[in-house]
Amino acid sequence: MTSANQFVPAEAVERRLAAIVLAAGYSTRMADFKPMLPLAGSTALECCIGLFRTAGVAEVIAVLGHRAEELQPLAEGAGARCVLNPHFEQGMFSSIASGSRALPGWVEAAFVLPADIPLVRPNTIRQMTSVFITRRDGIVYPVFEGRRGHPPLIERKILNEAAEDGAAGPLFDLLARHENEAINLLVADQGIHMDMDTPAEYDALCIMAARRDIPTRGECEAILTGQSAELSQIRHSRRVAEVAERLAQALTHSGLSLNVELVRAGALLHDLAKGRPDHAMVGAELLRTMDYPRVAMVVGAHTELNFSGGQLDESAIVYLADKLVRGENVVTLDQRFQPALARFSDNLHALHAAQSRMATAHAVTHAVETQLGAPLASVLGKAGKP
Repeated sequence: MTSANQFVPAEAVERRLAAIVLAAGYSTRMADFKPMLPLAGSTALECCIGLFRTAGVAEVIAVLGHRAEELQPLAEGAGARCVLNPHFEQGMFSSIASGSRALPGWVEAAFVLPADIPLVRPNTIRQMTSVFITRRDGIVYPVFEGRRGHPPLIERKILNEAAEDGAAGPLFDLLARHENEAINLLVADQGIHMDMDTPAEYDALCIMAARRDIPTRGECEAILTGQSAELSQIRHSRRVAEVAERLAQALTHSGLSLNVELVRAGALLHDLAKGRPDHAMVGAELLRTMDYPRVAMVVGAHTELNFSGGQLDESAIVYLADKLVRGENVVTLDQRFQPALARFSDNLHALHAAQSRMATAHAVTHAVETQLGAPLASVLGKAGKP
């Protein structure tokens, strides 16, 4: 089974990477056929293929078997070349062998991803690609919260062992023989661990898919670690997130429409680039490269907020929460700004900037208290206690 030859961009040939998406099994542990389950407006199989296409991997091979005639149009429509595994009933390793045999001669390595792990982030694939092109050999594993996940990026010579006649699985045994050639890459991607062997796991994937442009708490922490954030900075960000989340939840209960998860992520990551000039804009740009444009907008506004219209949104909540926290302690706006006002007393430009930020914080406070019909202190409660 094959589709028409597809143009391979020069960049992809230079990288010489491909992807093998495994979609040949029976889905025996699920009540439904996993590759065709709806997810994020398409299907699980299409999400997997789209992941690699978005990340710049032009050669994507979908290995089909059970219900191949139904999957082929979906796979080809998403941009994959389809290969039939005539022995799919023998298990996943036979599909890896079929996919490996179908790789073009120019391919040096390939990602291997089961179709039931559809929410890996494109940035993870780009990061793994970057690591491989500096090595050109071995295996690259993505690692999140101390555990390896999918997909591994495997050198061609290792995949060729799977393609040999008489080769036996499982894939784990093959990769274990090459452990000394492996490298672990820390990524901020919970999706590398999320499969859907049960209906409950599928439900969790659907929830995650609906908020894919907002990193989870664990992913935020991994992003901070990846940017070498100091522990004091991380603790400060956690406290800002606690304050921001309390405010957002109270405002939501009062009838204001806010995305609490966006508030939490923006607060956790607001000082992502702390220590660099114009750190708010630098942090925002980092997040845009990671495919988080909405979070980037919140982070970019946490030092200079345009609140002329008085409209409370996620950026305003994070801005205020940041001004209510000094170190790990919740403080009043006066306590937060008075040291800066005194320090800049002989620097009119810096003094004006600090006064402007304080005025904006007071304006946001007034809007929040008007919306709530209560003072901030009634919402924050014990948030300031270590």
